[in-house]
Amino acid sequence: MLFAAIPLIIVFSLCYAATRHEEMKLILPHAARFGFWLAFFMALAVVIMESVMYFNS
Repeated sequence: MLFAAIPLIIVFSLCYAATRHEEMKLILPHAARFGFWLAFFMALAVVIMESVMYFNS
């Protein structure tokens, strides 16, 4: 499932950054930062859900 999230993060971050900027040299750094934060919060959500499942069983 992780490999399915990688293209989603890339496309979503590029589209989001492109709505904020017009030049490619501004879009790519913004997309990289946003993609990092998106991946971080997705991983955090997975860790929280796994820990809840572990401690409830």
